[in-house]
Amino acid sequence: MSREAELKRLAQAANRTGFRMRFDHALHRTLLLFPPVLLYGLGTLIWIKVWQPSGARISQVLAIGSITVIVWLAGTLHAWLKPRPNYAGAMRLDQHHGLHDRISSALEFMKVPKEQRSPFMEAAIEDAVVTAKDLQPAGAAPIHLYALELVIIVWLLLSFFLVYALYVPKYIVIEDKAPQINPLILSPDDVDLFRNIGEQLKQENKDPETLAAVNKFNQLVEDIAERRLDRQEVFRRLEELERDLMKGAEADKEALDEGLKAMAQELKKSDLSKPVAKELEEKKLADAEKAMRKLAERLKDKKNPPNKAELEKLRKAMQKASEANASRSKALDAARKDAEEEKKRLLKKKKDEGKLASKDKSLLKKKERELERLNREKDKAERAKRQLSRLDRELAKAAQDLLKEMGASAKDLEEAAQDINRMAKQEMSDKEKEELRKRLQEMRELLRQQGKGDKKQLQRLLRFGQKARGGKPGKPGEGGDQPGGQGGKMRPGKGGSQPGDGPGGISLGKGQGGKSIPIPGGGQGQGQGQGQGQGAGQGQGQGMAEGGSGKGQGEGWGTGHDPNVKGDKSEIKGSTKDVTAVANDTGQGTASSQVISGAAQRGFVGRGYKQVYTDYQTVAEDVMNRDDIPPGYKFYVRRYFQLIRPRD
Repeated sequence: MSREAELKRLAQAANRTGFRMRFDHALHRTLLLFPPVLLYGLGTLIWIKVWQPSGARISQVLAIGSITVIVWLAGTLHAWLKPRPNYAGAMRLDQHHGLHDRISSALEFMKVPKEQRSPFMEAAIEDAVVTAKDLQPAGAAPIHLYALELVIIVWLLLSFFLVYALYVPKYIVIEDKAPQINPLILSPDDVDLFRNIGEQLKQENKDPETLAAVNKFNQLVEDIAERRLDRQEVFRRLEELERDLMKGAEADKEALDEGLKAMAQELKKSDLSKPVAKELEEKKLADAEKAMRKLAERLKDKKNPPNKAELEKLRKAMQKASEANASRSKALDAARKDAEEEKKRLLKKKKDEGKLASKDKSLLKKKERELERLNREKDKAERAKRQLSRLDRELAKAAQDLLKEMGASAKDLEEAAQDINRMAKQEMSDKEKEELRKRLQEMRELLRQQGKGDKKQLQRLLRFGQKARGGKPGKPGEGGDQPGGQGGKMRPGKGGSQPGDGPGGISLGKGQGGKSIPIPGGGQGQGQGQGQGQGAGQGQGQGMAEGGSGKGQGEGWGTGHDPNVKGDKSEIKGSTKDVTAVANDTGQGTASSQVISGAAQRGFVGRGYKQVYTDYQTVAEDVMNRDDIPPGYKFYVRRYFQLIRPRD
């Protein structure tokens, strides 16, 4: 091969090596910048598939995504066009084959015209031609695979095509306008009242079922406050809440009765404990307490103590009685487990064979009914176990102490008698649930009474609640209570001749004889009087005008007082408590009459008024609890105290 051909071979090898170097660099750059493009495209595709945006929105997102494509292309182009040293390929070949710059030197000297080359240059070219045999551009500049980048790209491409092929159903939202309801409106003052009641009940109650009922009550109050419920729904939820509350109480009572019955069956086996068993079986807890105390006294009696056989029978009876409820619960668990396994076996057989024979179908239904019954029995057993746990411990301890000393066992029986006494009291009145039930009834009755009124009655209650908190009265001319001239005193509005019936009065509802029951101080007065100033009432008052004589009629409040009050005084059946001078007995503060008078002007606020209110309410509750007062009148009394309660 001629020298020119050899030199051309060297130049071609150097060029191929340089190309491979440039290609490898550009490939690495494009593989490095391509995953962000795919990732953005995958996210966009998922977004389009799931959320189904509008075409304009898609165009905006794709326009933003084009930035990643531009960065990818620009980065690849920059890697390809990046300037490199002259004869970079030749230098890589020299380095790979260990030629010590022979090829790069020869290529450089070849650029010099032949007539200008020195002998040293010719010798260097000749040396490169002779030495540089079997050049390997692929070995000098290999194309790398970049496995990590390729794996990421392949994974993203597969994900992209899978998402693209995935069918996502399109959901068409049919807007169904919610039916317009006529919400039940409760005055903010009453909402605050029931909120406070709910918080108080929540703090006082510890029983899980009662707390759940209290939470439902509080949620009902909030729904009413937000005007989310109509009248029918409110009454439905009140009825459901009261029904659930009483259902839990009935379940507790039934479970307690069955637990005591199981305990009585074991105590019957001893002659000494038979009287206790008899009373427990007949659910006479007070008598059972007495019988238990008599048994304790018998064990203490050293003159006529029971013999060993009687004591052994008593010990075994008490031991088994203490374990009766736990044993019953374990037996129910075992029965439930057997029934559940049999049910699973039949269901598996049905799944494997496709259907069941008539005999197996009947057996499956029987097991399902049996499981329902066992679940109910288990619930009762757990309730009884929870309620009788303390009595069980006392009986078990008494049985153990009976082996040691009868005196210690007698003490345990006395404690058991105390526990029976506790259950008797709890059975007579479950205060927590009864209190909540009472509040539910109050709310129901309040809503019923409110339904009999009109919008004006609600407006009067709103203004009344505002004044009760010490706020300013409503604007003049709105009807009802009109703000007076001096001191913010109220003046009666026009119209109406019955107390509480006109726009200026607040009534509790219809009392005996169909007459409205007014809130004292909350509306119009009626009557005659003589005194200084205008007559009080609705145009019927007569009095001496200041600075002269004569009769005057007007619609304003009088400033005088007539000691000759018309009519007989009303008396409450039962004893009462005199709270005329609540604070004067200590020499500090003001009399209750002064406190109440101030409350009529400033609102039901202040520590003094709170004390007077507490005293009056205590007396009223005491009278209602002792005397036979119709429930309807009790509601009006409680409603009265609700309206005049102290505000914070």
